[in-house]
Amino acid sequence: MAEVLYFEINAFALSILFVIFMSMQYRSIRYLTDEKLFLALLAINAIAMILDVITFIADGKSGAIAIVLRYALSPIGYMLTTTSLLLWNLYVRYQVNRDDKNIKKVLIVLVTPVVINAVLAILSCFFKGFYYFIDANNSYQREKLFIFYALLCFIYIMYPEIYIIIKRKQITGRHFIPLVVFAIPPIIGGILQTLFRGISLVWIGMTISVLIIFLNIQNDQLYTDHLTGLSNRMHLDRYLEERTRKVFRKGLLGGIMIDLDFFKQINDTWGHMVGDQALVYTGKILQMSFRKDDLICRYGGDEFVIIFEIEKEADLVAAVDRMKMNFTKCVEQNPTPFKLSFSIGYGVFDLNSETDSSLFLKRLDNLMYEDKKVNKALW
Repeated sequence: MAEVLYFEINAFALSILFVIFMSMQYRSIRYLTDEKLFLALLAINAIAMILDVITFIADGKSGAIAIVLRYALSPIGYMLTTTSLLLWNLYVRYQVNRDDKNIKKVLIVLVTPVVINAVLAILSCFFKGFYYFIDANNSYQREKLFIFYALLCFIYIMYPEIYIIIKRKQITGRHFIPLVVFAIPPIIGGILQTLFRGISLVWIGMTISVLIIFLNIQNDQLYTDHLTGLSNRMHLDRYLEERTRKVFRKGLLGGIMIDLDFFKQINDTWGHMVGDQALVYTGKILQMSFRKDDLICRYGGDEFVIIFEIEKEADLVAAVDRMKMNFTKCVEQNPTPFKLSFSIGYGVFDLNSETDSSLFLKRLDNLMYEDKKVNKALW
């Protein structure tokens, strides 16, 4: 009965991984670094689970095929575990820093223990005293160095957790929780597997974690502008809808709407690819100017909206001044072939007395176009 339940759980977990894989394959766009790492993590998880089932069947069985499978697959299982945790470490670092170079800096340090683990796993096939040995009944038995393997896995899964907490200011709220929660299911599975030999739950726990990250990726893609990486109009509408519900209707929100000047001229003169670069550049300046949990949205075309909590109107004015200063500084330090400036409208949305967010956005829009008229007179 226990064996049947084990196979059913693994079959269900594999079906989840297959659905996730097919969902990501359906997209025809080029994969980014984090998506490549996630797909590799998913693939290793599926392969390891299949091999784990085969090993489970072969364990304690007689016959040449069962013996060969037990000896061949045991070290592979050890290697796949640490490799999957290595990929998770790299995925976390990329999510925090969004930089391939940062991954390359730590790659050798992170890979070295994985290589050592692989050597010890292979040696265990031929010599006693390492991770395990296969007894006369073709059954797996732990050896004294298994504690080293368990400790290595624990460090590999806890290090990114510590890194996430240390770098939490660089991570938005919607990404922070899934990244932290990822470690919990495999840790629980690993503890149970270490305490009770014969129970294999690590890969099932990893499947749950992969599903959590996949759901976060899907949610992120739904509410993210694909060009700038900022929030999109859908996210803005949802955020304002939630904040105007009765239970959340309190306090003040600052709102800023900007529209790039000369954007049509940039597209006409330099082409749409350069126009896209101007939008991305603007998005980076805005991210530099506001807190990680402030809502920065590409509203449409060359318009951007920023919504954030404030205590008083002076906080909004200070934010506008900071944003203008950052624009000026970035343009001076990194000159572009095109002129980059903007028109702006900003105001306060009092959640204690106002309920219609569409009127608030309309007010910002009107103020922005009034500013554009003034700017046009000066051009």
